[in-house]
Amino acid sequence: MENKTIKNTSEEFLTWLQVEKRFAQSSIVSYRSRLKCFIRDVGDIELEKFTMEHIFRLKQILYQRENSEVFIGVCLACIKGLLKYYRDHYSAQLQINPDLITIPKRPRREVVFLTNSEIKRFRESINTRLLVGLRFRTLVEVLLGTGMRISEALSLDRTSIDFQTRECLVIGKGSKQRTVFFTQESISWIKQYLERRIDKNPALFVTTGKIPKRLTNQDNTRYFKRQRIIAGINKKITPHCLRHCFASHLAFNNCPFTEIKTLCGHERLDTTIRYYVGLTDKARAKEAHAQYLHY
Repeated sequence: MENKTIKNTSEEFLTWLQVEKRFAQSSIVSYRSRLKCFIRDVGDIELEKFTMEHIFRLKQILYQRENSEVFIGVCLACIKGLLKYYRDHYSAQLQINPDLITIPKRPRREVVFLTNSEIKRFRESINTRLLVGLRFRTLVEVLLGTGMRISEALSLDRTSIDFQTRECLVIGKGSKQRTVFFTQESISWIKQYLERRIDKNPALFVTTGKIPKRLTNQDNTRYFKRQRIIAGINKKITPHCLRHCFASHLAFNNCPFTEIKTLCGHERLDTTIRYYVGLTDKARAKEAHAQYLHY
């Protein structure tokens, strides 16, 4: 039997992650890229000859490149998963215990969201006279009005949405199905956008041109960057920032965290609390500071 190496086991491992563990396609692409980088930097190691020395070498290279803790964590999680997969599925005797590979803790990132006035400026800065501008405004309204992840929004078809009940089903993170609710404003923009469309593509958001295709997140990156500049907003605005706007403003308006969890499609309540309870605490603390601190 051919000796199992990182290279000749990778696709089998990635297929298993996708089919059995229901990893998202974006995660599969990320893992594939990390495995190729490992082979380039450390070598195509035989799995049964893998040692902790290879892990130390990888860490050294990544830290020297000043890669982020998140990037390093994904690299290590990828190798750790591959080794565990090989050990468990082939009853292999490894020289390394994959469970001893430690993953650096992700630093808690500050939640970036827009204030009401910033949202207003961003919205109103979008020129909707052209179809591409109308499409972008519609996408912004959908993200603000539903809290969807960008991958969920771009996966929608025209027929996905029940315009009467203002809701739809999406396949979210981890391939879990959930119901998403639209605001009346977001529905209104969707209708305007669809009325201007003359193509027959079933996707809700499509590229412009003779042969429209389903829009991808890569297509949107430049639009968000450009619009932020036009609106004169210094914060980094991304589709995920608008998702944070959705959850943050629910929290500021005293929506229960259990409901925010459901609306955002979080699997665990502590995920919702970890991200957003600090925001409300900070807001209340600032109000208390202004109200009670008098000299």
